Amino acid sequence: MTDSTPAFPNLAGVITLSDVKQKGTGSYAADYIPWAKVMQLINQHANGWIPRLSWDHEDEYGTPVHKAPNGTGYLLVYFEKGEQQTTIWPYAITDSRNNPIPFDKISARDLADSHRRAICSAAAAFFALGFELWAREEVAAASSESVETRPETQLQQTTELTIASKPSRKKAATPAPAPAPATDEATIKKDLVDTCVDLIQGRLTKIDQIAWIADKATKWNLDASGSKLAQMSVDQLQTCIEELKAKPELKQ
Repeated sequence: MTDSTPAFPNLAGVITLSDVKQKGTGSYAADYIPWAKVMQLINQHANGWIPRLSWDHEDEYGTPVHKAPNGTGYLLVYFEKGEQQTTIWPYAITDSRNNPIPFDKISARDLADSHRRAICSAAAAFFALGFELWAREEVAAASSESVETRPETQLQQTTELTIASKPSRKKAATPAPAPAPATDEATIKKDLVDTCVDLIQGRLTKIDQIAWIADKATKWNLDASGSKLAQMSVDQLQTCIEELKAKPELKQ
């Protein structure tokens, strides 16, 4: 009888929305899990598995950086626990724009940054840890996350603030002169929040609204009480608006 037990830990589904962060805005936005969180989850759920680098020993000192045929560099990462070992996982050493770096120009910072990213990539390959981000599958919210992180009332609170801030339709005793267009950040932000609320209500169902707000709250660490939309920066609100505009309108 063959043993059907997996050779390596299966950590699919371990990450939650609160583990996922986002860098960049608009079309350049990218979801990721910090390398320290990846290692914490490995230590918690796959204790004893340690990431290692395979060294190139062509010279007397050896180096963790291997040279590709075109003269760029890459790392070979694997995980080990006692006598158990994964296969080797190659990972290119790249700059901030994901371009491979020539071998003789690789700095200590380049090596360290690519090493951390290589661990995350290998953890997804061998343990399925965080594979959802690479495969673009939905990440679930943890059941233990506080209601304040993903509240159903967030949209209601924002909508109420929007309505309350709009001028009354009652006829004033003395008509006030029209104010000059305001250009301060608070006014710009309020307009963006109003636009975002309208789009959320017009493009997302009630259930999707809750999940959508929870997703943004966890990605951008919006931990304060009250409206999560009000806590967003101007850039974050603009990112939300672009994302929502790309969604189809709900059928009435």
